[in-house]
Amino acid sequence: MSRSIFQEAGLTLQRMVWSKRAASWDEMSNPGLDRVVAELISMVGDRPEATAIDLGCGSGQLSIPLAAHVKEVFAVDIAPKMVELLEEKLDRQGVTNVKALVGSVQELGVGPSSVELVCSNYVLHHLSDREKAAFVSDAFSWLIPGGEIIFGDMMFGRGATAEDRAVIAEKIKTLLGKGLGGWWRIAKNGVRYLFRIQEKPISLSAWVELLKKAGFVEIATTRIVAEAGIITAKKPLQ
Repeated sequence: MSRSIFQEAGLTLQRMVWSKRAASWDEMSNPGLDRVVAELISMVGDRPEATAIDLGCGSGQLSIPLAAHVKEVFAVDIAPKMVELLEEKLDRQGVTNVKALVGSVQELGVGPSSVELVCSNYVLHHLSDREKAAFVSDAFSWLIPGGEIIFGDMMFGRGATAEDRAVIAEKIKTLLGKGLGGWWRIAKNGVRYLFRIQEKPISLSAWVELLKKAGFVEIATTRIVAEAGIITAKKPLQ
């Protein structure tokens, strides 16, 4: 996938941001995010012969538990510091079937029909709408016939539907309850959300349309917490 100078600048910025945030992200406690990861793992189940990709693996919040259910995991993150933290965890925990790689979704070179499972968690909302569509198309190519994509993310639009407005209202209510710090996060995240800076989520229904257009079938959506959902879809056998 060729990239413009603006896309290159965006990737460079993301590398800088997430390398800087790596340690704090690794230490962060987020019950909602933990619920999404737990549900993702439950949906994956046991696939002892499967090769999986975890895109935007961070320091291994999904990759490490996923490794216990599949043959091998290729864990990819744009931030070298994140990958360094993951490798340290893998060594400490004796996990040997995870290969940690530095790179971006856009840069990942995977052969056609070469993996059984494509996963991601809380990463894809950082992609532009065009990049989301390209990722879905690429994932379809990477998967073997019958292979599956399973990903969790922030999934709501910009307030056009009742569901969007309910998610946004719940998020604001929660942050207001956190005092001045919550108010600051409302202001900061609101700017990012309205102007599509870093935070670029789309709704569950918008993701479904992208997956259908790419050729996926058996598409299912699950709302986990107010802002987050999980989507599963399969590549047809023929």
